[in-house]
Amino acid sequence: MAYERFANGGLSSLAAGIDDSVLALTVKSAVGFPTGGNFRIIVESEIMLVTDVQGKTFTITRAQEGTSAAAHLADAAVFHVLTAGALAQRDIEQFGRGAIASRDTAGQAGRLYLPTEGLVHQDTGLTWDMMPLSRMTPPASADFTWVNQGTATVADTKGMMVLTTPSSASADSLRCLVKSAPGTPYEITVCMLPQSPPYTSNASIAQCGICWRESGSGKLLTYGWGMGNYPLQFSYDQWTNPTTLSTNQFMYTAPQFSPFWIRFSDNGTNRMVKVSSDGFNFVPVQGLQSRTAFLTADQVGVFANSWKTSNGIPRVISFLHWSQS
Repeated sequence: MAYERFANGGLSSLAAGIDDSVLALTVKSAVGFPTGGNFRIIVESEIMLVTDVQGKTFTITRAQEGTSAAAHLADAAVFHVLTAGALAQRDIEQFGRGAIASRDTAGQAGRLYLPTEGLVHQDTGLTWDMMPLSRMTPPASADFTWVNQGTATVADTKGMMVLTTPSSASADSLRCLVKSAPGTPYEITVCMLPQSPPYTSNASIAQCGICWRESGSGKLLTYGWGMGNYPLQFSYDQWTNPTTLSTNQFMYTAPQFSPFWIRFSDNGTNRMVKVSSDGFNFVPVQGLQSRTAFLTADQVGVFANSWKTSNGIPRVISFLHWSQS
C-alpha cells in the first residue's frame, strides 16, 4: 500500500506541457518531493494525486478534491502541497482494520492495526508489535433486564458495563442481567474483569460469569469463575431459580488470567462453552451438551453471586465485551 507521503521543499516546474487527460507529467527537478506515492501536488489551480515516482516522472490522478482537470503549459509551477484530502487520508491510514492476514507490511511508524480476531498491533517502522489491548464491543445495560436484582446495581461506566452486588451472609443469590437469546445457531463471546473477593467457605460455586435461562420455569445454567479456599476455579452449575442450587459441577482449576474470556453457543441441537486467556484462542470446558438438558434456554446473560464474600466486600464485575454472531 502506498501511504500519504510528505516532504519539505517540493517546488519545480513542468518540463513539458500536458493536456487535460494525461496521467503522467515530467518535472525539471524532483528534489524536495517524496520519492514515492502517494502525495499531492498543485499545478496552477488543479490538485493532482501523485501515485508513483520514477526519477522526474510522476504518475498522477487528475482533478482531486473538487478541482478540474486542465491543460498546463511547460514551465508551469509544480508545488508539493498539504491539503484537506491529504490530512483526511493520513487519519484513515493511521488506523487499519481487518483480518490479520490482510494487514499491510510494516514500514509506516506509528500506525495502529485493529484486527478482527486478535490483539491491537502497532507499526514500529520495521515490524508490527502486538499491544496488550483487544478490540472490545462493550455491552449496554439498557439491552438487559434484571432477574433477582436485590440491592445489585449496573452502570455503563468508562466503556464498560459494571455489575456491583453487595455481600450477603445468608445464602446463594444470583444477580442476573438477561436478554432474549438470538435465533439458533448463535455464538456469544463475553470478556469480563472481575473484582471478586473469595467466598468465606470452601464452596466451588461460580461467583461471576455467563448464564442461560429458561424464562417459563426460571431455571438457570451458569458457567463462571470463583475462589474460596481452593485456587481460582471454573464451574458449571444448574439452578432451579436464582437462590436454589440444583447441581454443582466443579470443572477445573482455572488459569490465573485476567480479563476472563468465555464463549457460549447453541447450534440448534447442542450447547457448547469455551474459555480463553487471549480472546481469540478458545478451548472447550465440556463436551457438547444437548440444548434441552436441564432447560431449554430462551434468554442469555451474565451474573454475579452475592453470597458470602470475605469481610463483606462487594463483588464488582466489569463487562468489557459482548458480541453475538
